[in-house]
Amino acid sequence: MIQPFIIGTRNAGAFLHAGAAILGQGGSALDAVEATTRLVEDNPEDTSVGTGGIPNLLGVPELDASIMCGRTLRSGAVGAIKGFKHPISVARRVLEECPHVLLVAEGAERFARMMGCEAGDLETETSRRVYRSFVADAFEHEGIDESQAWVVEYVRSQGLREWYARLADDHHGTVNVQAMDADGNVACAVSTSGTALKFPGRLGDSPIIGAGNYCDNRYGAAACTGRGELSMRASTARSLIHFLAEGLGVEAAARRAMKDVHALSSYGAMNCLLMDAHGNTVSATTVSGRESIHWFMDCHASEPQRRVGINVTP
Repeated sequence: MIQPFIIGTRNAGAFLHAGAAILGQGGSALDAVEATTRLVEDNPEDTSVGTGGIPNLLGVPELDASIMCGRTLRSGAVGAIKGFKHPISVARRVLEECPHVLLVAEGAERFARMMGCEAGDLETETSRRVYRSFVADAFEHEGIDESQAWVVEYVRSQGLREWYARLADDHHGTVNVQAMDADGNVACAVSTSGTALKFPGRLGDSPIIGAGNYCDNRYGAAACTGRGELSMRASTARSLIHFLAEGLGVEAAARRAMKDVHALSSYGAMNCLLMDAHGNTVSATTVSGRESIHWFMDCHASEPQRRVGINVTP
């Protein structure tokens, strides 16, 4: 019998205790991944998730999140939501209370208010400083034109597609958390503030079930981080689970999915986190020379375990 356990990407390692404690008390995988993700969303030092996430081109933080239950295959997701501290909990309420899977922007915010979800200021001094530096560099002045006309001018003069191609891989952060509880149920949570300085309204893979998040009790759980457009094009999370269903082990499945990303012949990088129904785990990256790290913690451990994944080159 597999002991309940929880895993997470590099930025979740310090917070796995919360989920492990829930699992140790007989709690559900869904509760464990939500609780852990909420702590990452609260971490102002993480500039890719929740409070402190780098804002969009207009200087406004827009958050995406999704959560999925491997027992029922039900899921909930929100995209481009503003002014709510825990998008993962809004996504959980979508899963439980809403006839839809994905709500975005004003609709997601209206739903969050109806459900009594916690509102709050997502900006920090660090995120404001990064945005001010961007504006000063892009426009050679320190003022911000609230009319949005400068965004159109920026796109026209710099070329939005070309500018995004120059963003570093570090501008594409996300948190992935997966768990298996004592009943053998799996769950997966994903939360992000999205690509730094993204175009307003942009959705990445994080709120897209099958692209950035997927799980199934029969096979395991999968999630992605990196340039979300790549996993959206390749349906990477669902593909990882499909490869497990075909009989591949976690490492072989991750290699195959990352090879599919390389085949897109596009800029940017992709990373994945994968666990199977037997408790095997792996993380993988397409970034040449980068060490792929994830953290593992079972309900009886006192500290999370650092695990080194694989690097998949073309």
